[in-house]
Amino acid sequence: MSIRLLVASLLSSLALVGGVSAVAPAGAATAHAAASGGVSARVSCTLTSTHHCIRGGQFCPRASYGRSGWDAYGRRYVCKGSRVHPHWMRP
Repeated sequence: MSIRLLVASLLSSLALVGGVSAVAPAGAATAHAAASGGVSARVSCTLTSTHHCIRGGQFCPRASYGRSGWDAYGRRYVCKGSRVHPHWMRP
């Protein structure tokens, strides 16, 4: 078991038992966003009907034709192609 995982599980168990708050510092979200290529941590992915994040090339619903969606990495896709069987494609 890695040290990082061990510390995280210890902190979460302490938070449950002792009411200790494990709040990240204010700059942590900014540092994470910078490390992930500048994608904001508030951007969530567009979900498929099976509740997974979309991926490029997957079918998209006909009702979403022409609309944008985002994958798990914050990349933008547009539902386009054939109106009968549209796919999530890069703009």
